[in-house]
Amino acid sequence: MGKFENKVVCITGADGGIGKEITKKFAAEGASLILCSLVETSEFVEYIATLKDEHHVEIFPFYFDLSAEETIKAGIAEIKKLKLKINVLINNAGMPHLAILPFTRMSDLKNVFQVNYFAHLQITQGLLGSIVKDGESSILNAASIAGIDGDIGNSVYGATKASMILFTKVLSKELAASKIRVNAIAPGLTNTGFATAMGDKAKTSMEELSIMNRLATPQEVANMYFFLASNESSFINGQVIRVDGGKK
Repeated sequence: MGKFENKVVCITGADGGIGKEITKKFAAEGASLILCSLVETSEFVEYIATLKDEHHVEIFPFYFDLSAEETIKAGIAEIKKLKLKINVLINNAGMPHLAILPFTRMSDLKNVFQVNYFAHLQITQGLLGSIVKDGESSILNAASIAGIDGDIGNSVYGATKASMILFTKVLSKELAASKIRVNAIAPGLTNTGFATAMGDKAKTSMEELSIMNRLATPQEVANMYFFLASNESSFINGQVIRVDGGKK
């Protein structure tokens, strides 16, 4: 019997590199999955079918754009129609951005904040009433070491992740009475499409800064999400856990 049988896990950015590994991890442990992605693709549909066949779990895909408040609102309404109680909400979706301030357009700044921060506040607010208040439920937010260390070129992306960190700390206090734990995961650069989008220079720089001289794997980050969602982390709350291999 899996650790998450008879439980429901909702994941945003489920079609990304880390998102897919998170879904694999929870599906293998018997969880029913609500998977939120931007658009439906044949590749993702096939991926979902494979998970169902391998693990015999229920999967409910939803597709909506996190860059627009109205589409998020419509997506939340569709999820609520399932009338399922959610045990774990994972705010994983996000978009990269790397540029020094003189080369940062205000339109990019607003879009990155919308997708990486405001969208997750809206989703969390909209689904709070559906989260089980049994002392075993949790909300997990995607932060980043970029929101902690403040490296060059991260005045926008890092700021969105710093905002998610503060959101995590505040929400953990606000939901304490509801017995819902709230934590954040702060990976270093991970070997996904994100790393590719950041460019070879950033990727090489992060590898050189790591004590382990490599990037994180998506599986390693997913393992931390799973641990923080499980009862094995039952007294961890309001924390930001780095998954970066150690920095020099």
